[in-house]
Amino acid sequence: MLDRIQTALRHFGVKIGPTFVAEGQFVLGSAIAMSDEKMVICQVNPLAFLEADEPWASSVGDKPTLESVVRFLCPVGENVDIETLLARYREISTEPVRLFLAPHEQRILDKLIWPLRNAKASFMVGNYLGTISLSGMVAEMVAMLLWEITDAQINGRPMTEDDETQLFGCTFEKLGQDRRVKVLSAYGVIIDKTKSDFDKIRGIRKQYLHLWSADHDQLPIDGVQSFHAAVSLVVTAIGQQMDAQTGRFMFTPGLMRYLERHQHSTDDKPKHR
Repeated sequence: MLDRIQTALRHFGVKIGPTFVAEGQFVLGSAIAMSDEKMVICQVNPLAFLEADEPWASSVGDKPTLESVVRFLCPVGENVDIETLLARYREISTEPVRLFLAPHEQRILDKLIWPLRNAKASFMVGNYLGTISLSGMVAEMVAMLLWEITDAQINGRPMTEDDETQLFGCTFEKLGQDRRVKVLSAYGVIIDKTKSDFDKIRGIRKQYLHLWSADHDQLPIDGVQSFHAAVSLVVTAIGQQMDAQTGRFMFTPGLMRYLERHQHSTDDKPKHR
């Protein structure tokens, strides 16, 4: 296996010195061919899933297993045992506000619910950046949903996209997230706690996804905080309260109007899955 890797690297002009295997990664003792012969430590094939990549897989006879798939999904060199995965699940599943109910409406599922589920799954396999990125996506979708279900008015009539363009310079949907949150706050659509959740997610996302200088020392902690804030935003947008008299779960009036416009809810349909 090492001989084949060395041959491939030499083909690309890499000078190979003493080589050894540690924690599943190849550490090369020589640098990429340069006139000054400096030493460099390299990750070989950092993006490859060798058991599935052809022609490598056929030539060595390795077949993908469930364990090898999980190992590829997890950070290099970290444990992939069930205890580690479950520990990460329990770490992120500590949100103060729980999402226990969501309408079975396709756009809500696609834009809010399944991305949140994927954010949690990403955390389980150690993909903390994926958790932060998906939480940021959910926050943006929540802002747009809140605006849509608000039915904002101008001069006593519903605001149109042309009105939005005249007021904001473009439609609400095309605004940057910072501006969206300010508009929602100015119109009284969100309270300070909700604005804080938006700001927390945006700040964490900016740090890790837009700044080269940001270290990853607090990445797992920030991943948890982003996810918790995103869950809180979704719960705020859809509501999930129980009517004490009827025992029915109730969504926010704005969301009910949204569902009715999309012909999802009727009086004889249950309010939960």
